Amino acid sequence: MIEKIEKLLKMDDYDLEAVFTPAVVNMLLFGIVFTCTLLSLVEDTIWWQSVLAIASSLAVSVALTRFIMNAFRGISRIVFENTLYHKDRLYFPTTSMLLLGDNSTGISKMMKDRVRADLKALYNIKLLTKGQEAADEMEARRTAKDAVHFIRKAVADNGDAMTRRKLKRYGMFRNFLGGAICCLPLSFLCWGFGYNHTGAINSTVLAVLIIYLIVCVIDFFITKSAAIDYAETLITTFDKINHNEA
Repeated sequence: MIEKIEKLLKMDDYDLEAVFTPAVVNMLLFGIVFTCTLLSLVEDTIWWQSVLAIASSLAVSVALTRFIMNAFRGISRIVFENTLYHKDRLYFPTTSMLLLGDNSTGISKMMKDRVRADLKALYNIKLLTKGQEAADEMEARRTAKDAVHFIRKAVADNGDAMTRRKLKRYGMFRNFLGGAICCLPLSFLCWGFGYNHTGAINSTVLAVLIIYLIVCVIDFFITKSAAIDYAETLITTFDKINHNEA
């Protein structure tokens, strides 16, 4: 079944693991809450049965899934990455690791110097010196961000499996947060509406909401860690490729 959906959605391995999977998990958790609250209030009517029958058609399901996947991915980039890494993601770990003034990661100064030399030799990109970084940090970060594009392309063209795995891991956790931004508030609204209508607390829904909230908090911290892990792997792999160590 998964292979059929993958083919219809024209997904590669990244889309399947990092975009499709977190979208399905979010929709599943929201679907449990929605089914246990709102649908239970209209069980004597037939309108929702007609809606579900239409939505169950394969064409509609595929189109809706594709839309939801990309919506969640877009939201995660706008909300999560811009919040943590500022506008244009100038503080993303891959960018910060190229700066000489940044000592927050495991990338050594020696490796930074080698990577900088490779960027100058291969792409004519000259990153700012430590003194220039201190004088104009934003310009240093913009230059480093441009350099990261070439680093990613070089590593991708080399087909490094480890970097690909780290990228998918980061994308999966990040995109889950994008879906949760939409689905978690809607889940609480459904629960609140159901409680207001019936006056009874649905223990199943409450348990799902608590689990959902806990997963979101844990996922937030895992995503930050996964971003650093991916960035370190990307830069070290680029260094190894250019020095015949891969």
